[in-house]
Amino acid sequence: MDMSLPPDVAELMQSFASGLRRVLGEKLVGVYLGGSVSLGDYCAGSSDLDFLVVTDGRLSPADLDALAVFHREFLTAHPSAGRLEGDYAPRECIIPEGTTVPVPRCKRGAFVPEVDQVMLSADNICNMRENGIAFYGPPPAEVLPPVSPDQVRAAVRAMLAEAPKPAQRPEEQADELLDLLRSLCALETGKPTTKAQGAEWARRHLEPRWHPVVDAALAVRRGGPAAGWDEGMARSAAELDRLLRERYAIAAQPPS
Repeated sequence: MDMSLPPDVAELMQSFASGLRRVLGEKLVGVYLGGSVSLGDYCAGSSDLDFLVVTDGRLSPADLDALAVFHREFLTAHPSAGRLEGDYAPRECIIPEGTTVPVPRCKRGAFVPEVDQVMLSADNICNMRENGIAFYGPPPAEVLPPVSPDQVRAAVRAMLAEAPKPAQRPEEQADELLDLLRSLCALETGKPTTKAQGAEWARRHLEPRWHPVVDAALAVRRGGPAAGWDEGMARSAAELDRLLRERYAIAAQPPS
């Protein structure tokens, strides 16, 4: 376990893993924490806690019911568990591109037993394998398959092909812009990328006139006053989004 984690995150995840051991017993292979906290870009006010639970075999209806109860009780006891976002993946279903079938997941701390699409991608698997923090089980590199840079790039292209999310609040608008920037950075590097790295990529690749909106987006993400994100800044973010999607349209499409 990485002891440089924020103490509240470490305590929450230790309690979470301990509870999962009680619920799943020998079916539990590993509990891993990835995302921004594993990449050194965690912001207490805005970052999710992205986890992956690996199980030995698919979960039974009784397991799913028990997990639903556990998540409800855990969220009541630990309000910060509302930041938990993750998946419960049978080890045999995990491939470099994600999973072979949809798997149960957790959304904002609540357990979702029925999922109609595969949510994990190569970007997620690579992050968990290379940077994931184990709270139970073997090191993630012993459990998860290796992922190539081109597999990460393919996952990012698929994400870029999706329509942007509706963004009304300053926090949503800033997050949407930073998500786009880190995706474009990941296309270049073939590695899981943070929003801060995406902003740095933008400073290297974009004209200086775009730097203020990038810096403002980072400030909003890090808990700065949203008052600095006015209508003019929102228009600049939308204009930059359009420009980047046009400029990198070829790179953002799967190769023919």
